[in-house]
Amino acid sequence: MPPTRRWIPRGMHRVAIAALALAALAACENGRFRSNVLLDFGLKAVGLGQGTAEAPVERPSIGPPLIVGYNDIRVGIPGVGKRGDSPYYIASDGVEIALNNGMVTRVIGLGLDLQGMYLAPDGPYLNDLVAAAREKAIGERVADYYVKGRIVHDTYRCALSYAPAEGNKGVVTEQCRRFFGTSGFRNTYWTEDDRIVCSIQWFHPDADMLQFF
Repeated sequence: MPPTRRWIPRGMHRVAIAALALAALAACENGRFRSNVLLDFGLKAVGLGQGTAEAPVERPSIGPPLIVGYNDIRVGIPGVGKRGDSPYYIASDGVEIALNNGMVTRVIGLGLDLQGMYLAPDGPYLNDLVAAAREKAIGERVADYYVKGRIVHDTYRCALSYAPAEGNKGVVTEQCRRFFGTSGFRNTYWTEDDRIVCSIQWFHPDADMLQFF
C-alpha cells in the first residue's frame, strides 16, 4: 500500500471534514463506511474511498483481523497477539500496525513509519474516551516517526469533543497541535455504546489518514 499525498485546497479540506462530522452515522460495516451522499463527499474530498463491502484476510488470525483502509485499498490484516498492552497485526508484505484501546500506536511498512505513539495511561485515550470527549478533555500524544532518514520526536496537545447522533451513537473528534509549531492533525472516531466502531486516524505528517473498521 504505497503512500500518496493529495493536495486539497484548505477551504475544501475544512468543508470535507465538516461533511464527515455532520454525516455522523457512527456506523461502519466490515470494510466500508455505511454510505450516504454527504459521507461519500467527505471521504472523497479528504482522499478516502468508500471501498468494497468485504476486505480479504490473507492468512489465519489470532482473534479478529484488523480491517484497515489506506486511500482506496481495504485489507484484513491478521492479528499476531499482544505485545504488552497493544494488539499487533502483521501482513505478509511486512506492514505492521499496533493499536491500544482503538488508538493507532505503531505503523511500519507503508513507506512512512510511525515508530511509536505514547499515550499516557492516566490520560483520556486509554480509559473512557467518550466520557472524556463529553467533558471536552485535553490530552497529550508523543509521536516518534522518521522524516528524511532521521527520527522526529513530537509532542501534540489534543482537544476532544463529542457530537451525539441517533440512539446510542456518536462521533468523537480529536484536534491535535504540536507543542512547538503550527502543524497538527484531526482524528475522527465513530462510536456506538461508548466504544469505537470505526475511525480515521493520523500516523505521519507526510501520509494520508488510515481508516480502521
